[in-house]
Amino acid sequence: MKLTIRRFKNIFDGTIGKFRLENDGQILLDGYSLEPKGADTTEPNRDRRVPQGLYHISWHQSARFKRTLPLLYNEVVPKKRYILVHAGNFPRDTEGCILLGNRYDEKGVYQSMNTLEAFMSHTKGKLFEVEIINDGV
Repeated sequence: MKLTIRRFKNIFDGTIGKFRLENDGQILLDGYSLEPKGADTTEPNRDRRVPQGLYHISWHQSARFKRTLPLLYNEVVPKKRYILVHAGNFPRDTEGCILLGNRYDEKGVYQSMNTLEAFMSHTKGKLFEVEIINDGV
C-alpha cells in the first residue's frame, strides 16, 4: 500500500497537495493534503513542511490526539521529528504534520475528520509507504 502526496499549490502559510492511497494499483482513497509552508525541515518542533521523499511509517500513540496515528520517518528524517497524519483544516492546525481533506481552497482543507476516518479504515495497523513529491512548489 502506498500514499502519494503531490504538492501543487502554496497558500497563505501552507502548502496544498493532492493525495492518493493505492493498493496493488487500485485507488482506495483520494483527496487533498495540507502542510505548513516551506522551507522543508528535518528538525523536530518546527512548524515547517515535511521534506520531499519516500517515507516508512510506524504507528504512534498520540497523547494529544488520543489515538494511534501513522508517523512518517526515513533515513534523513528521524522518528523524533514526529511527522503525523492527522485531522485539521487550516495551516495553524498542521504543527509540522500532514492534514487530509476532501476539498480545498485558499484557506485550507475541509472534511478532514471524515477523510482521516476513511484513510484510517484502509490503513490502521498496516504498514505502508508514503511518497511526497514537490510538483511546482
